[in-house]
Amino acid sequence: MTGTREQTLPATDAGTAACAAAFLKGQEITTTGCGRCGTEISGVNGRYACGNCGWVNHWSEGHTELPAYDPVGDFPMDEPPST
Repeated sequence: MTGTREQTLPATDAGTAACAAAFLKGQEITTTGCGRCGTEISGVNGRYACGNCGWVNHWSEGHTELPAYDPVGDFPMDEPPST
């Protein structure tokens, strides 16, 4: 089976690069034991998924707020979208 993947080019403008750097600065790799099988697992900001048994902790258990949903898919927004 052969598939075609659309290639996304890296950001080249300074504004996009600064946004990406600010986002990555707030990320922390954390480690814990799986809530189901006990395997040591790592995640980002306290959000985990176990590759051994499939256990996933609830999104609200993370150490930071998640970014607001952006229906356009561009960048995290400072305010939630109006409905």
